[in-house]
Amino acid sequence: MLTNTNHAGYFLYHSIGMYPGKEQDLADATARFAEVWAAPNDKQWGYVLLKRQEFIDCWRRIINVPKGSTTTCESVTDGLHKLMRALPEGMLRGKRVLIAADCFPSLHFLLAGLADKMGFALDTVPLRAGHTWVEQDDFLEAWGSDVGLALITWVTSTASARVDLAPLVAHGRAMGSLIGVDITQAAGLIPFDAMNPQVDFVLSTSLKWMCGTPGAGMLYVEKSLVLDLEPEGRGWFSQNNPFSWDLDTFEYAPDIRRFDSGTPGSMAALASLPALRWHAGQDQAALAAWNRRLVDRIVARADALDLPLQSPRDADRRGGSVMLRFPDKAEAAAVVGALGVEGLSVDFRGPLVRLSPGNVTREERVDAVFDITEETLTRRKRRFAGQGPQAPAARKGTDMSSADLLGSLGAMLLSGQVRIVDCTAVLGPDTPILRLPEDFAKNTPKVEIHRISEYDADGPFFAWNWLKLGEHSGTHFDAPHHWITGKDFEDGYTDTLDVQRLMAPVNVIDCSKEAAADPDFLLTAEHVKDWEREHGEINPGEWVVMRTDWDARAADEEAFLNDDPDPNEDGSHSPGPTTDCMDYLLSKGIVGWGSQCIGTDAGMAGKMSPPYPAHNYLHRDNCFGLASLTNLDQLPPKGAILMAAPLKIENGTGSPIRALALVPQG
Repeated sequence: MLTNTNHAGYFLYHSIGMYPGKEQDLADATARFAEVWAAPNDKQWGYVLLKRQEFIDCWRRIINVPKGSTTTCESVTDGLHKLMRALPEGMLRGKRVLIAADCFPSLHFLLAGLADKMGFALDTVPLRAGHTWVEQDDFLEAWGSDVGLALITWVTSTASARVDLAPLVAHGRAMGSLIGVDITQAAGLIPFDAMNPQVDFVLSTSLKWMCGTPGAGMLYVEKSLVLDLEPEGRGWFSQNNPFSWDLDTFEYAPDIRRFDSGTPGSMAALASLPALRWHAGQDQAALAAWNRRLVDRIVARADALDLPLQSPRDADRRGGSVMLRFPDKAEAAAVVGALGVEGLSVDFRGPLVRLSPGNVTREERVDAVFDITEETLTRRKRRFAGQGPQAPAARKGTDMSSADLLGSLGAMLLSGQVRIVDCTAVLGPDTPILRLPEDFAKNTPKVEIHRISEYDADGPFFAWNWLKLGEHSGTHFDAPHHWITGKDFEDGYTDTLDVQRLMAPVNVIDCSKEAAADPDFLLTAEHVKDWEREHGEINPGEWVVMRTDWDARAADEEAFLNDDPDPNEDGSHSPGPTTDCMDYLLSKGIVGWGSQCIGTDAGMAGKMSPPYPAHNYLHRDNCFGLASLTNLDQLPPKGAILMAAPLKIENGTGSPIRALALVPQG
């Protein structure tokens, strides 16, 4: 049964490729495998190995290489590792291996680890100051005769910058180097011919523009070179005749099969084969032309919003992706989250937003991406207190000064027209404290109150206590530095945050009925939108809190924590927000999020993707979290003001608070 049919807003071909009917093709291929593999006969391997070979032959045609030169590998990194460890002993000793700083990082990790073992020096060509890709001239300048092997990234994953292979390969031949090319970020979109110019080895995966699955990597090695290689991992399939089992007569196969080691894993190739077949049946020029048209539209819309282009403007120097620089990581994350809520699939790396449109992407969805981006960025400019629109004039049409306003508020507080609701739980030895698995992290101790004196010999005229407690005990405040995603904000501690942000209008979303019926209830973006349609829009700089009436359980720690009874199950059963809920709220520019439960996330949020979205996303956005709030049933959906002030703890990551709400009466 097809479920994922709307891909019009898909811009993630740099990550996973899509094509019409992919889900059904995958289902059919794996179902057929299950049927064959579970049959009560001995026909399984004939079927599986034939499909694996068909996968290999598809890749051979894609890069135009002869039989016996191409095999499978788990990933690009796995393929490079196999090749490096198969090189003749000492071949690279005392030489340099050359790679660009904008390579796929996993390959750099591998080479850095192999350098000492194999005796080569890893030379990484850096980016010029202010540049987002390594200039080809810099790579050529670094490529001397002492370079034993050079690994070229055809198209980068960070800028979609494409190199001109011909001059690089010609220079490498003159230097006597082995030349490899990672074609992952453009294979299947831009034609590649490993024979023109001829290179020594090629690495790729089937994941991206080829629209396949993980685990379906490809390694090509030039046929004359392969005879000099002796793979470190070898097995029965490394032989010309896999069924030659004489222990003393092992001999490598005379072609790329020597890399096949033991029984080859074939499921990924089998599952990716329908995508490769689909690709082979397409008009390749039309696929590339559609991508270019959409990318040109993306660039035009980005220019109109003054979003700096971090990819080459010249289409002939670019792959199929485009990267845009946003003001900072938080803005990029918030925009990507807002797009995701509306079914537009985009991702980010730091402040860079990456868009890769493909065959399923529709042109009108490009405009939707930038309409939402503009709206989100505009709204979020007003998210910090003191930066929002001016307050409207008084009802009678006369201006009201801030002094008048505060005077009126004071009078209303004195008269009871504005009531203060205490949203704070009692803090003491019986206060429920978050319990984490002991093998995962150290827990906060229980609250302790120790008497110093009470009108006695230790203090005849006064009573006072000293306390032992954690920052995140009872009704408490989570500062951005509490979570790893917020660790870099200078104003992310309780003693450095902007106190102007601590008092703001509060939106109270009532989920008490749902939480009573289901302790694992999750608040979604769609729930929030429904609430806004009834009560009004959530505005930048405001608090949002989730009313569940969970505070009614606070007198019973076990009921309040509601841990799963299975000791092997990490988590508890309490309501909270979904990932898309947090994405949506942060796109609105909120100041923070609050819960009546032990933490800001749902009890089972560790199983979400990513885990703990409230913590993860809130603090990534320099926003605040409130937990163990009480008495939210006494607040209206809109119209109250919440003040949540943490103690000014030096480098504090949080603090117990006295959360107070100003609520209009009558």
